[in-house]
Amino acid sequence: MHPEAGRLFAAEEAMRAEADEMLARAGIGAILRGAGYGAVGSYGMRTMTWRDLDFERVREAPDWGDHWAVGAALAATGWPWRQVCTDHYRDPWRNEKGLYWGLRAAPPGGGETWKLDLRTARAEEFAPAEPRRQRWAALMTEERRSYVLAIKEAVCTDPEYRKSLLSVHVYEAVLERGVRGVEEFREWGRGRE
Repeated sequence: MHPEAGRLFAAEEAMRAEADEMLARAGIGAILRGAGYGAVGSYGMRTMTWRDLDFERVREAPDWGDHWAVGAALAATGWPWRQVCTDHYRDPWRNEKGLYWGLRAAPPGGGETWKLDLRTARAEEFAPAEPRRQRWAALMTEERRSYVLAIKEAVCTDPEYRKSLLSVHVYEAVLERGVRGVEEFREWGRGRE
């Protein structure tokens, strides 16, 4: 177990509680549930270290108009101060398919900003990630979660984070390669390049 496991677990629990409160207060959670979105990633794995939420929904016939309507409903809450909408089915430079909303949201009077990523795609387009998600869920223990949290906390402000360094790399390193520390993770990352 990481020596700071108690603090890391408490901070993560507080971050998830803050996420729940933001989603309820903004009305964003109700909109997303009503549209069929479910939380994935760090929220479900209990590995949140910063204000970032990922949501997915399966649609056998993803519809641009419906996708746009969800974005309009989110905008009407007054919380998003930035919304980026992308149709990856038409994007010639992306292999990943789906409809995407990227939001930055904060209380209208000011406060902490949240990053929300919303993806709509067909079941088969989400399918390639599913075996890895299931494997990581099966490998996650409280001990491993403590190391995931410690490493994510240490690297989430790194300039390369969300560019060449992603949360999936932390999960892979800790859950599949047995990495247990930040320096060991950085060394593992250099060897991966």
